[in-house]
Amino acid sequence: MLTSILGVGLVILGLLWFGRRRVLDAAVPVPPEPLPRVSILKPLKGRDENLAGNLESAYRQDYPDFEVICAVRDEHDPAIAVVRAVASRHPGVRTRLVVSAVEVGRNPKVNNLANALEEARNDLLLISDSNVRLPPDHLRHVVSLLIEPGVGLVSAPVTANGGSGVGGALESYHLNTFVLSGVAATDRVLRLPCVMGKSMLLRREHLRAMGGFAFLGRFLAEDQVSGEEIRRMGLRTRLCPVPVANVLGRLTFREFVGRHLRWARIRRRMCPAGYAGEILANPVFLAVLGALVAGSLPAVLAAAALLFLSAGLGARAERALGIRRPLLVYPALELARSLATGLLHVVPFLSSRVTWRGNRFHLGPRTELGDVRTFSLFRTSPPLHGPDRLPRHPAARGSVSPSPRRTVRESLPA
Repeated sequence: MLTSILGVGLVILGLLWFGRRRVLDAAVPVPPEPLPRVSILKPLKGRDENLAGNLESAYRQDYPDFEVICAVRDEHDPAIAVVRAVASRHPGVRTRLVVSAVEVGRNPKVNNLANALEEARNDLLLISDSNVRLPPDHLRHVVSLLIEPGVGLVSAPVTANGGSGVGGALESYHLNTFVLSGVAATDRVLRLPCVMGKSMLLRREHLRAMGGFAFLGRFLAEDQVSGEEIRRMGLRTRLCPVPVANVLGRLTFREFVGRHLRWARIRRRMCPAGYAGEILANPVFLAVLGALVAGSLPAVLAAAALLFLSAGLGARAERALGIRRPLLVYPALELARSLATGLLHVVPFLSSRVTWRGNRFHLGPRTELGDVRTFSLFRTSPPLHGPDRLPRHPAARGSVSPSPRRTVRESLPA
């Protein structure tokens, strides 16, 4: 039985590697001139790791015509000073700063995006997270894919930039191996939408057709929900071959566990069967478990062989991305990552509570956000998709929640 499970796991590892190569080795089409204008929407909260450098990467795009719209909730947010400083170095790029606590839903990021959208002039919208570093040709790449016939949304795979401490090392290794390969395989092997909203390009008309940010504000995984809604419109999603970098700072092991569990709970709520099957893509954990149960030398040797095989694939994957760690650390990284994620795999089936940027939520179907104290397993939810299915939030009924502070719109540089 264990041999069969490990065999399936090895096949899944092969499919993950195949999908990864299919994405990263793909050629990017050359977009025709003239290139359409793009609005880059930046939702911000606080000083993310190297926020100035992340914003700089948006301004340094090799693209003829784009604007940057930054949005924060609080007028005392420290990100505001960083935005002003970076924008002052790029007077040729139209920049708008929106400070507003107006809400369209429960998702704080989507609320910022909704407020930023009011200042956007263009039809093409790039949603770019504050902790992301964009390559200089990112806009050219994603636009070239979006203007292909039948494409409604383009996202990018994510790699890790930096990451110190035990948690940072595990998080960066996990992003560069399992997460990137899983996203790629879902897109290229299973042919299903798998959207990571770290960088996501779509048209304003398609955003409006799915219900706008008022609809997306119901969910924590607004990126994946967007991809599914695009598919329901009869359009395709595309994955850019060139990744963007998630800039990591110093993370503790506890912070790594928190991030992992949040994403795991999201995947469990988006696709319960798929998440359950993820354990088969962790053959090292299964082999170690089998060795402990069997207590035999062959089982221990098999687990060791799988460990070094997986560590070798991890090293090769990172070196293909230009990341070089000492080779001797990979077995330890692979073992720690495999055991941690394997042991935590069951948690999302027992709890759907998440904490994200100071907010606590209960996740319902499709990661619908509910209040932790009042959410009921037996309540009847309205339909969770479609352009005419609006959330229960007041914004869905034609109004928005009152702001405790005034809305400020500022053109930069002043």
